[in-house]
Amino acid sequence: MEEGDGKNRFKVVMIGPENSGKSALINAIFGRNISRVSEVGGTTKNPIRKFWGRLKYGRSKRRPKIVDVIFVDLGGLFSGEKRSPVMVGKVLERTYKEIEDANLIIHVIDGERGLLKSFEKIHHNLKFRCQKPIVVVINKCDLLDARRREELKRYVEDRLNNRCIFTSAVTYEGIAELIEAIIHILKNIDVKRW
Repeated sequence: MEEGDGKNRFKVVMIGPENSGKSALINAIFGRNISRVSEVGGTTKNPIRKFWGRLKYGRSKRRPKIVDVIFVDLGGLFSGEKRSPVMVGKVLERTYKEIEDANLIIHVIDGERGLLKSFEKIHHNLKFRCQKPIVVVINKCDLLDARRREELKRYVEDRLNNRCIFTSAVTYEGIAELIEAIIHILKNIDVKRW
């Protein structure tokens, strides 16, 4: 599952409430079923790790920069505004360990439910305390009309002080933009390492 020598390895984790579409987004990014998707909250309990591939960039043919990217699909920490009943004990410990070890966090918001207060707090804690880059995704955008999209975008960007990307794992809207954002951030992190 994990490949490479570990020297230039990056970890990208997906966080969000139960049923926000984290697993479906992982599947859309990879173009195949990696994580099990269900309408039942708490389907993903333990972190699911998947090697994305080698990201190669740089002009030099002699020493191109290459990094390994691992995606981790995490279970939902909250079910609505209440703590998820499956996120206890060792499962919760493993989830927070994955977040702690991550280089990049993708914060998935369910477009139908909007930004939950619980995840607004988690977002700010991770952003300022852990100093990690965060990509904010408003998922299930295929279910939103233009007016709701604009309202939600303004609200989320104001509350989180973060640009957001609309995505749909059903129509694949925004998936290419999300992948570009991930690659851009990882390249900037890699440059800082050298």
